[in-house]
Amino acid sequence: MSEGWDWAEPIRRKHFGEPLAGRYPLERIDGSEAYWALHEAEMRRHFPPEFYFNLAALSGEEGERARARLASSEGGRRLADFWVARDGERVAAMFAGHQKDAETYRMWHSLVHPDYRRRGLYGEIVQRILAYTRELGFDYVVSEHAPSNNAVLIAKLKAGFRIVAMEIDAAIGPGLNLRYFHNEAHLRAYEFRCGLARLDERLVGAGYGAMPLLQEQLQRRPAAEAQAPEAPPPSGRPAG
Repeated sequence: MSEGWDWAEPIRRKHFGEPLAGRYPLERIDGSEAYWALHEAEMRRHFPPEFYFNLAALSGEEGERARARLASSEGGRRLADFWVARDGERVAAMFAGHQKDAETYRMWHSLVHPDYRRRGLYGEIVQRILAYTRELGFDYVVSEHAPSNNAVLIAKLKAGFRIVAMEIDAAIGPGLNLRYFHNEAHLRAYEFRCGLARLDERLVGAGYGAMPLLQEQLQRRPAAEAQAPEAPPPSGRPAG
């Protein structure tokens, strides 16, 4: 970790210093290589095999040089966290996350050993990461999951994450993209885009482009139309 992130250390200790579920001490792992080595040694056999494409390898040496140049030009080292929760010598859970940009933290990888499921560990991991990233100042926490991963999707949605996209990644396949909004105004903008008619003054003030045209159109709305009873929702999108 670069010295530029020294200010985050007390925040990290605050949110991850206590044992998970009050009994599984958390250990921060130094870097991704050690994290994945532990994952392969202790957790891999408990999860179904998956395959991915190494797109970086397909880019060749020229692509590697281009990525290195872009990374060095960006300046600084982005925040990355790798954690293991232990029950004595046993690994109970592992999770990792990293900064994507100045606004966004990504929950990258998290899993709980089958013997330690249904003890609330995953839910507590999510809540600790949300509290940690809120105090660090991130606007969003994002994660991507297989559309079939119902257990994790339901847990994330219950925690307040919203569905923002569906994509097919050439490396890992289809993914459902989730986002948690720390910024309440951003959440209201998202909800407005999803059809909730709550366009408040702050959103209007932050609008640009054709926002003046939209305001003009709303002001021109005939009084009779404004007083008309609400139309039933379209058959394909029920209310509620």
